[in-house]
Amino acid sequence: MALIPTANDIQVREVLTKFEAEFAAVATAIENGEFALWIGSGISREAPKLGDLIERAFDFIRTRAIDAATADDYMPALEEALALAEVNPVDVEPQFGQPLATWPQRPAIIERLWNKYSRVLDIRIAGTAADFILWDAIDIRQAFSHPAPPAAEHLCIAILILEGAVRSLASANWDGFIEAAVARLSNNLPGVLQVVVDPNQLRGPAGNARLLKFHGCIVHAEREPAVFRRFLTGSYTQIMGWPENADFAAMRNAVVALATEQKTLVLGLSIQDNNLQTLFARARAIHAWPWPCAPAAPAHVFCENQIQQGQRDVLKLSYGEAYNNNPAAVHEATLLRAWGEKVLIALVLKLVAGKLSRFMELALAPMGKGMIAAAFAPLLTALRNDIAELAVPDPGAHNRTNFTNRSIGLWSRMLSIYRSGVLPVNPDAYETLSSFTPNLIAADQNAQAMGLGRLGVALSLLQHGREAGVWELHPPASNDLASGAMTARPSRPGGTDRPLFLVKSATEAISLKSQGAFANDNAIIVHADDAWHHMVSGGATSRRVRGAPGRTGRIQDTHVSLGNLLSRCADAPTLQQEFVAGIML
Repeated sequence: MALIPTANDIQVREVLTKFEAEFAAVATAIENGEFALWIGSGISREAPKLGDLIERAFDFIRTRAIDAATADDYMPALEEALALAEVNPVDVEPQFGQPLATWPQRPAIIERLWNKYSRVLDIRIAGTAADFILWDAIDIRQAFSHPAPPAAEHLCIAILILEGAVRSLASANWDGFIEAAVARLSNNLPGVLQVVVDPNQLRGPAGNARLLKFHGCIVHAEREPAVFRRFLTGSYTQIMGWPENADFAAMRNAVVALATEQKTLVLGLSIQDNNLQTLFARARAIHAWPWPCAPAAPAHVFCENQIQQGQRDVLKLSYGEAYNNNPAAVHEATLLRAWGEKVLIALVLKLVAGKLSRFMELALAPMGKGMIAAAFAPLLTALRNDIAELAVPDPGAHNRTNFTNRSIGLWSRMLSIYRSGVLPVNPDAYETLSSFTPNLIAADQNAQAMGLGRLGVALSLLQHGREAGVWELHPPASNDLASGAMTARPSRPGGTDRPLFLVKSATEAISLKSQGAFANDNAIIVHADDAWHHMVSGGATSRRVRGAPGRTGRIQDTHVSLGNLLSRCADAPTLQQEFVAGIML
């Protein structure tokens, strides 16, 4: 019997397999907006490390505890910190004059304080504010002052927002990574994400999605401390008082409503804090989630290697006596056994491929070619799976952020060329396929008018050629427009690389030509419609265009008309054969 891969070992391709088997209902529900994302520090690995913040607080207290001018106020605080770390002050007193980094006991001290971080933040200094350790000793504003770029997780969340699958998020994180990812991928389009820190923001204009930052936000607190500092929640007394603090009443109601109305996908959040568990208990009191839940997806899904204690508490609170009937079955249905990065990449790949397949079905069915759409859907799935196989960390890296950024760039380049005949205005932004969820995509008339179904056909035919060993497909040779959406190379020995363009119509092809995209006379242009076929002058075939005057008889760029091929081909094998013949690499 094969061992079940751990969250560390599992690959993106294997997560996709889960989404087509035991977690198929979960994937479908996420794609159609039934799940809210609940986010914790586990997806923000580039945020300041908790251990580093604890060390900053410790050394801030230590240096003042040995200063005669401040010792009376700070020595009790140092002794309290050491007691939390289970260290006798007498045993380490000779080291008080040295930074914690030099102490032999440092690893043990940091490990113990890590699990008691809220108690560390609750250490009080006479005559200072209750959040003095966080705001001044740690200087949380400076700690977060130079954030890293968004990681793969944040970028994928932003894509799921732009594609309409995620409309609600609740985060315990102070960082602004998700907001930065949405801003970048949306090309700073205002109003995409409604961020709520202060309850007054609940009354602001709605966005494509709403992010409830129920423990506060360092970005807001740094920008407007007079308004937002008080919402930073981390100390033990803050966490314990949160369920009854009047300042958080409206936020509590919003988060409880989220836990009541939408299923929960938990990413990097242990849910060990008492205030979070209280929220799920209140949600159950309003309207409990059923167990067993089949054929619907379970109410809670955890992207973990194993169910943690706080998450187990949530399952008990949510399902009540039903949990006791078969706890193992509940855990099996709710544990993805995959970390958030891999889960989110898999969700994006599945969503985009599924939308293309649906668009293809909607485009071909009215033509009486529905059987071609059905035959080509597995090819889009295979292409998706091949891309998933590439979703691995770069050598020496521990994440898939570079893969994600490269994929966003290649996808957006291809889609922008297809739709408009130009490179993306912002190469770092994301070209959204459709903001409609798969179950509503038939209502997206604009996307259908863009010929996105024909794009699905083109990608399916290109994948068929790969699988048949006719050609290879590679990224563009350069960032120049003349390098196309991708590079095609015949599989025969000595085959020559050629830039490949996918375009919606002749209009986009003409735009590309006017920009010099075909200057090398070796481009392959796949047209979604048949306008080019009707435009070419006498003597030219539906696939090729004769050379310019003075170069009579010399074949230049290769044009293939999907519209013409679809009108002539009655079935998928014939269409595939004609397409291969039309490209003639």
